[in-house]
Amino acid sequence: MLFFFYGTLMDDEVRADLLGRAVRDLAVTPGVLLHHRRRCARNGYYPVLVPEPGGRVAGIFVDGMTRRLAIWVAHFEGPAYAPGAVTVQDPAGRCVPAWSFLPLSRNHASRHAWDLRVWQCRHKPAVRRAIAGWRREATAGHPLSLDAPWRVRRRIDAIAAYGETPAVRPSAPAMDGAWPSRLVQTPDPDASAASARERARTLGVAAQ
Repeated sequence: MLFFFYGTLMDDEVRADLLGRAVRDLAVTPGVLLHHRRRCARNGYYPVLVPEPGGRVAGIFVDGMTRRLAIWVAHFEGPAYAPGAVTVQDPAGRCVPAWSFLPLSRNHASRHAWDLRVWQCRHKPAVRRAIAGWRREATAGHPLSLDAPWRVRRRIDAIAAYGETPAVRPSAPAMDGAWPSRLVQTPDPDASAASARERARTLGVAAQ
């Protein structure tokens, strides 16, 4: 699966701490998310995406993500984020569909820009210590008790089951600050295969 990271996971050491040896198999290239800005959260120094015409958010593509790695990222991001579809510009200027962990609401964004270098200087050591603690507590290769919210886990399962990259270009965030609900919906696991495939299409997930 192809993911786009625009915040703390752009840091090579933090990404390696979180994803472990599997990070060696991932391909990392630069990308830019257009018409957005990266703001600092009101309640902590982490990034929140907000739409802004003409805005640019530099980040990285990470290709080769698995379901297990996505669950680790979900644990890292916390309950305020869920994977959704984005369209990102690659170094050649092409629009590339990818998955990204998006804020469920942008209402907690401050007016201040988020800066990776500031975060690295002030907060990175504490984050690396926290990740090391998660790793020690993990059992059977799973992060803790898989405390990523059930809705996020189901979304990751849908992405892994029905497609490597988004099939459609996503809508822009709603003006009230909430991202489109389809970004966090998932197919009903009790539905028939045909119904599940149809649900996947409506979610922007390519059916296999």
